[in-house]
Amino acid sequence: MEYSPGERVDLYAKSHPQALPRVVNTLVKLMLHSIFEEGLFHADPHPGNVFVLPDGRLSLLDFGNTGDLDEPMRESLTLLLEAVVKGDARAATEAYLEMAPASEKVNHVALLVDIKAVLYEIRRTNLEDVSIGSAFEALLRAGSRNGVHKPGEFVLLTRAFAILESMIGLLAPGYNHMESFREEISRLTAQHFSPERIKDKTTKLAREMERLVTEAPGDTRRVLRRFAEGNLGRLPGLEAVGRRFNRNLERLTGAIAFAALVIGGSMLLMTPMGGWHDTLGNTLIISGFVGIVIIYLRALRRDLDQR
Repeated sequence: MEYSPGERVDLYAKSHPQALPRVVNTLVKLMLHSIFEEGLFHADPHPGNVFVLPDGRLSLLDFGNTGDLDEPMRESLTLLLEAVVKGDARAATEAYLEMAPASEKVNHVALLVDIKAVLYEIRRTNLEDVSIGSAFEALLRAGSRNGVHKPGEFVLLTRAFAILESMIGLLAPGYNHMESFREEISRLTAQHFSPERIKDKTTKLAREMERLVTEAPGDTRRVLRRFAEGNLGRLPGLEAVGRRFNRNLERLTGAIAFAALVIGGSMLLMTPMGGWHDTLGNTLIISGFVGIVIIYLRALRRDLDQR
Protein backbone atom coordinates (compact mmCIF):
# COMPACT_ATOMS: atom_id res chain seq x y z
CA MET A 1 0.00 0.00 0.00
CA GLU A 2 1.30 3.44 -0.94
CA TYR A 3 0.55 6.68 0.90
CA SER A 4 -1.24 9.34 -1.15
CA PRO A 5 -1.00 12.98 -0.03
CA GLY A 6 -3.81 15.46 -0.46
CA GLU A 7 -7.41 15.29 0.72
CA ARG A 8 -10.68 13.67 -0.23
CA VAL A 9 -12.36 15.34 -3.16
CA ASP A 10 -15.54 16.14 -1.22
CA LEU A 11 -13.59 17.87 1.55
CA TYR A 12 -11.49 19.69 -1.03
CA ALA A 13 -14.66 20.90 -2.77
CA LYS A 14 -15.93 22.50 0.44
CA SER A 15 -12.72 24.44 1.01
CA HIS A 16 -12.09 25.28 -2.67
CA PRO A 17 -15.50 26.00 -4.26
CA GLN A 18 -13.88 28.04 -7.02
CA ALA A 19 -12.02 24.94 -8.21
CA LEU A 20 -15.15 22.81 -8.66
CA PRO A 21 -15.53 23.24 -12.45
CA ARG A 22 -11.92 22.19 -12.99
CA VAL A 23 -12.26 19.22 -10.65
CA VAL A 24 -15.46 18.01 -12.31
CA ASN A 25 -14.04 18.40 -15.82
CA THR A 26 -10.92 16.51 -14.77
CA LEU A 27 -13.01 13.71 -13.28
CA VAL A 28 -15.00 13.37 -16.49
CA LYS A 29 -11.89 13.37 -18.68
CA LEU A 30 -10.13 10.92 -16.39
CA MET A 31 -13.06 8.51 -16.45
CA LEU A 32 -13.59 8.65 -20.21
CA HIS A 33 -9.87 8.43 -20.93
CA SER A 34 -9.54 5.31 -18.80
CA ILE A 35 -12.54 3.73 -20.53
CA PHE A 36 -11.92 4.55 -24.18
CA GLU A 37 -8.16 4.87 -24.41
CA GLU A 38 -6.81 2.62 -21.66
CA GLY A 39 -9.64 0.09 -21.47
CA LEU A 40 -9.16 -0.23 -17.71
CA PHE A 41 -11.48 1.83 -15.52
CA HIS A 42 -12.14 2.36 -11.82
CA ALA A 43 -15.55 0.85 -11.08
CA ASP A 44 -16.05 2.46 -7.66
CA PRO A 45 -15.20 6.19 -8.01
CA HIS A 46 -16.88 7.43 -4.81
CA PRO A 47 -15.48 10.45 -2.87
CA GLY A 48 -13.40 8.28 -0.56
CA ASN A 49 -11.51 6.89 -3.55
CA VAL A 50 -10.74 10.24 -5.20
CA PHE A 51 -8.09 12.51 -3.68
CA VAL A 52 -6.92 15.95 -4.78
CA LEU A 53 -3.14 16.17 -4.60
CA PRO A 54 -1.34 19.31 -3.36
CA ASP A 55 -0.53 20.32 -6.95
CA GLY A 56 -4.21 20.05 -8.01
CA ARG A 57 -4.01 16.70 -9.78
CA LEU A 58 -6.46 13.91 -8.97
CA SER A 59 -5.46 10.58 -7.48
CA LEU A 60 -7.64 7.46 -7.60
CA LEU A 61 -7.38 5.00 -4.71
CA ASP A 62 -8.42 1.39 -4.11
CA PHE A 63 -8.37 -0.42 -7.44
CA GLY A 64 -9.97 -3.51 -5.97
CA ASN A 65 -12.99 -3.04 -8.23
CA THR A 66 -12.07 -2.36 -11.84
CA GLY A 67 -13.42 -3.07 -15.30
CA ASP A 68 -11.47 -4.19 -18.34
CA LEU A 69 -12.69 -3.38 -21.86
CA ASP A 70 -11.02 -4.88 -24.91
CA GLU A 71 -10.76 -3.03 -28.23
CA PRO A 72 -13.98 -4.42 -29.80
CA MET A 73 -15.91 -3.59 -26.63
CA ARG A 74 -14.55 -0.03 -26.58
CA GLU A 75 -15.42 0.42 -30.24
CA SER A 76 -18.98 -0.80 -29.67
CA LEU A 77 -19.28 1.46 -26.64
CA THR A 78 -18.11 4.43 -28.72
CA LEU A 79 -20.75 3.65 -31.34
CA LEU A 80 -23.38 3.24 -28.62
CA LEU A 81 -22.64 6.61 -27.02
CA GLU A 82 -22.55 8.31 -30.40
CA ALA A 83 -25.91 6.74 -31.29
CA VAL A 84 -27.42 7.78 -27.94
CA VAL A 85 -26.25 11.37 -28.43
CA LYS A 86 -27.70 11.43 -31.97
CA GLY A 87 -30.89 9.60 -31.01
CA ASP A 88 -30.20 6.84 -33.55
CA ALA A 89 -32.09 3.83 -32.17
CA ARG A 90 -31.03 1.40 -34.89
CA ALA A 91 -27.33 2.16 -34.43
CA ALA A 92 -27.72 2.01 -30.63
CA THR A 93 -29.42 -1.38 -30.90
CA GLU A 94 -26.68 -2.82 -33.10
CA ALA A 95 -23.92 -1.44 -30.89
CA TYR A 96 -25.55 -2.86 -27.77
CA LEU A 97 -25.98 -6.29 -29.38
CA GLU A 98 -22.31 -6.27 -30.36
CA MET A 99 -21.35 -5.88 -26.70
CA ALA A 100 -23.71 -8.58 -25.46
CA PRO A 101 -23.00 -12.33 -25.45
CA ALA A 102 -24.51 -14.10 -28.45
CA SER A 103 -28.10 -15.25 -27.97
CA GLU A 104 -30.64 -16.86 -30.28
CA LYS A 105 -33.63 -15.67 -28.25
CA VAL A 106 -33.37 -11.95 -28.96
CA ASN A 107 -36.57 -10.25 -30.07
CA HIS A 108 -34.95 -7.72 -32.40
CA VAL A 109 -38.12 -5.85 -33.32
CA ALA A 110 -39.23 -5.37 -29.70
CA LEU A 111 -35.69 -4.46 -28.66
CA LEU A 112 -35.52 -1.74 -31.29
CA VAL A 113 -38.89 -0.37 -30.15
CA ASP A 114 -37.79 -0.32 -26.51
CA ILE A 115 -34.49 1.39 -27.30
CA LYS A 116 -36.34 3.98 -29.38
CA ALA A 117 -38.44 4.70 -26.31
CA VAL A 118 -35.31 5.03 -24.16
CA LEU A 119 -33.71 7.48 -26.58
CA TYR A 120 -36.94 9.44 -26.86
CA GLU A 121 -37.00 9.96 -23.10
CA ILE A 122 -33.37 11.07 -23.18
CA ARG A 123 -33.91 13.57 -25.99
CA ARG A 124 -36.95 15.14 -24.33
CA THR A 125 -34.94 15.71 -21.15
CA ASN A 126 -32.82 18.81 -20.62
CA LEU A 127 -29.14 18.12 -21.22
CA GLU A 128 -28.13 19.00 -17.67
CA ASP A 129 -30.67 16.49 -16.32
CA VAL A 130 -29.49 13.57 -18.46
CA SER A 131 -27.72 10.76 -16.62
CA ILE A 132 -25.47 8.37 -18.55
CA GLY A 133 -25.74 5.83 -15.75
CA SER A 134 -29.55 5.95 -15.87
CA ALA A 135 -29.52 5.73 -19.67
CA PHE A 136 -27.30 2.65 -19.54
CA GLU A 137 -29.55 1.08 -16.89
CA ALA A 138 -32.54 1.66 -19.18
CA LEU A 139 -30.68 -0.04 -22.04
CA LEU A 140 -29.89 -3.01 -19.79
CA ARG A 141 -33.56 -3.33 -18.83
CA ALA A 142 -34.62 -3.11 -22.48
CA GLY A 143 -32.15 -5.83 -23.38
CA SER A 144 -33.24 -8.12 -20.54
CA ARG A 145 -36.89 -7.80 -21.54
CA ASN A 146 -36.05 -8.92 -25.06
CA GLY A 147 -33.72 -11.86 -24.53
CA VAL A 148 -30.34 -10.10 -24.54
CA HIS A 149 -27.78 -11.42 -22.08
CA LYS A 150 -26.32 -8.64 -19.97
CA PRO A 151 -22.72 -7.78 -20.94
CA GLY A 152 -20.79 -8.15 -17.68
CA GLU A 153 -18.34 -5.30 -18.22
CA PHE A 154 -21.14 -3.02 -19.40
CA VAL A 155 -23.04 -3.69 -16.17
CA LEU A 156 -19.91 -2.74 -14.22
CA LEU A 157 -19.46 0.36 -16.36
CA THR A 158 -23.08 1.38 -15.76
CA ARG A 159 -22.51 1.15 -12.02
CA ALA A 160 -19.31 3.20 -12.30
CA PHE A 161 -21.10 5.97 -14.21
CA ALA A 162 -23.93 6.01 -11.67
CA ILE A 163 -21.46 6.40 -8.79
CA LEU A 164 -19.47 9.07 -10.64
CA GLU A 165 -22.55 11.12 -11.49
CA SER A 166 -23.82 10.81 -7.94
CA MET A 167 -20.50 12.12 -6.66
CA ILE A 168 -20.53 15.02 -9.13
CA GLY A 169 -24.04 15.90 -7.95
CA LEU A 170 -22.77 15.88 -4.38
CA LEU A 171 -19.73 18.01 -5.15
CA ALA A 172 -21.42 20.56 -7.40
CA PRO A 173 -25.23 20.52 -7.22
CA GLY A 174 -26.72 22.07 -10.33
CA TYR A 175 -23.48 21.96 -12.30
CA ASN A 176 -23.99 20.87 -15.92
CA HIS A 177 -21.46 18.05 -16.10
CA MET A 178 -23.13 16.62 -19.22
CA GLU A 179 -21.57 19.38 -21.30
CA SER A 180 -18.16 18.08 -20.27
CA PHE A 181 -19.25 14.55 -21.10
CA ARG A 182 -20.51 15.56 -24.54
CA GLU A 183 -17.38 17.52 -25.45
CA GLU A 184 -15.06 14.74 -24.33
CA ILE A 185 -17.12 12.01 -26.03
CA SER A 186 -17.08 14.01 -29.29
CA ARG A 187 -13.30 14.34 -29.08
CA LEU A 188 -12.79 10.67 -28.31
CA THR A 189 -15.18 9.61 -31.08
CA ALA A 190 -13.31 11.72 -33.63
CA GLN A 191 -10.03 10.28 -32.41
CA HIS A 192 -11.37 6.73 -32.40
CA PHE A 193 -12.37 6.98 -36.07
CA SER A 194 -9.40 9.03 -37.24
CA PRO A 195 -7.60 7.99 -40.46
CA GLU A 196 -4.65 6.73 -38.41
CA ARG A 197 -6.88 4.51 -36.27
CA ILE A 198 -8.76 3.26 -39.33
CA LYS A 199 -5.44 2.42 -40.99
CA ASP A 200 -4.36 0.40 -37.95
CA LYS A 201 -7.67 -1.45 -37.81
CA THR A 202 -7.59 -2.16 -41.53
CA THR A 203 -4.10 -3.63 -41.17
CA LYS A 204 -5.23 -5.85 -38.30
CA LEU A 205 -8.30 -6.93 -40.23
CA ALA A 206 -6.17 -7.76 -43.27
CA ARG A 207 -4.02 -10.04 -41.12
CA GLU A 208 -7.12 -11.71 -39.70
CA MET A 209 -8.56 -12.18 -43.19
CA GLU A 210 -5.26 -13.72 -44.31
CA ARG A 211 -5.44 -16.18 -41.43
CA LEU A 212 -9.09 -16.90 -42.24
CA VAL A 213 -8.25 -17.66 -45.87
CA THR A 214 -5.41 -19.92 -44.75
CA GLU A 215 -7.51 -21.86 -42.25
CA ALA A 216 -10.81 -21.90 -44.15
CA PRO A 217 -10.09 -24.91 -46.43
CA GLY A 218 -9.36 -27.20 -43.49
CA ASP A 219 -12.40 -25.98 -41.55
CA THR A 220 -14.59 -26.42 -44.63
CA ARG A 221 -13.37 -29.98 -45.17
CA ARG A 222 -14.14 -30.87 -41.56
CA VAL A 223 -17.66 -29.44 -41.78
CA LEU A 224 -18.34 -31.22 -45.09
CA ARG A 225 -17.05 -34.50 -43.66
CA ARG A 226 -19.39 -34.19 -40.68
CA PHE A 227 -22.24 -33.34 -43.04
CA ALA A 228 -21.53 -36.39 -45.22
CA GLU A 229 -21.46 -38.59 -42.12
CA GLY A 230 -24.77 -37.16 -40.94
CA ASN A 231 -23.06 -35.83 -37.85
CA LEU A 232 -23.21 -32.11 -38.45
CA GLY A 233 -25.00 -31.56 -35.17
CA ARG A 234 -26.09 -28.18 -33.91
CA LEU A 235 -24.03 -25.06 -34.48
CA PRO A 236 -24.96 -22.76 -31.57
CA GLY A 237 -24.98 -19.04 -32.15
CA LEU A 238 -24.53 -19.40 -35.91
CA GLU A 239 -27.09 -16.70 -36.65
CA ALA A 240 -25.49 -14.34 -34.14
CA VAL A 241 -22.05 -15.04 -35.60
CA GLY A 242 -23.42 -14.29 -39.05
CA ARG A 243 -24.81 -10.96 -37.89
CA ARG A 244 -21.50 -10.01 -36.31
CA PHE A 245 -19.65 -10.96 -39.48
CA ASN A 246 -21.99 -8.82 -41.58
CA ARG A 247 -21.54 -5.86 -39.25
CA ASN A 248 -17.76 -6.23 -39.32
CA LEU A 249 -17.85 -6.46 -43.10
CA GLU A 250 -19.88 -3.26 -43.24
CA ARG A 251 -17.35 -1.56 -40.97
CA LEU A 252 -14.49 -2.65 -43.21
CA THR A 253 -16.36 -1.36 -46.26
CA GLY A 254 -17.05 1.91 -44.47
CA ALA A 255 -13.42 2.25 -43.43
CA ILE A 256 -12.26 1.68 -47.00
CA ALA A 257 -14.81 4.17 -48.35
CA PHE A 258 -13.79 6.76 -45.77
CA ALA A 259 -10.12 6.19 -46.51
CA ALA A 260 -10.82 6.66 -50.23
CA LEU A 261 -12.47 10.01 -49.50
CA VAL A 262 -9.58 11.15 -47.30
CA ILE A 263 -6.85 10.04 -49.72
CA GLY A 264 -8.69 11.38 -52.76
CA GLY A 265 -9.30 14.74 -51.11
CA SER A 266 -5.68 14.95 -50.00
CA MET A 267 -4.46 14.25 -53.53
CA LEU A 268 -6.66 16.99 -54.97
CA LEU A 269 -5.55 19.51 -52.36
CA MET A 270 -1.84 18.73 -52.38
CA THR A 271 -1.14 18.14 -56.08
CA PRO A 272 -1.38 20.45 -59.10
CA MET A 273 -4.52 20.44 -61.21
CA GLY A 274 -4.56 17.99 -64.09
CA GLY A 275 -2.60 14.83 -64.67
CA TRP A 276 -3.06 11.39 -63.23
CA HIS A 277 -3.10 12.69 -59.62
CA ASP A 278 -6.23 14.68 -60.38
CA THR A 279 -7.91 11.74 -62.12
CA LEU A 280 -7.05 9.30 -59.36
CA GLY A 281 -8.15 11.73 -56.65
CA ASN A 282 -11.55 12.25 -58.28
CA THR A 283 -11.92 8.50 -58.79
CA LEU A 284 -11.20 7.79 -55.13
CA ILE A 285 -13.66 10.45 -53.96
CA ILE A 286 -16.41 9.10 -56.22
CA SER A 287 -15.70 5.51 -55.13
CA GLY A 288 -15.75 6.49 -51.47
CA PHE A 289 -19.00 8.39 -51.86
CA VAL A 290 -20.64 5.49 -53.70
CA GLY A 291 -19.46 3.07 -51.01
CA ILE A 292 -20.97 5.21 -48.24
CA VAL A 293 -24.27 5.49 -50.14
CA ILE A 294 -24.40 1.70 -50.57
CA ILE A 295 -23.74 1.16 -46.85
CA TYR A 296 -26.47 3.65 -45.97
CA LEU A 297 -28.99 1.97 -48.29
CA ARG A 298 -28.19 -1.46 -46.84
CA ALA A 299 -28.62 -0.13 -43.31
CA LEU A 300 -31.91 1.51 -44.29
CA ARG A 301 -33.17 -1.72 -45.82
CA ARG A 302 -32.20 -3.69 -42.72
CA ASP A 303 -33.99 -1.16 -40.55
CA LEU A 304 -37.15 -1.51 -42.65
CA ASP A 305 -36.91 -5.32 -42.49
CA GLN A 306 -36.68 -5.19 -38.69
CA ARG A 307 -39.85 -3.13 -38.56
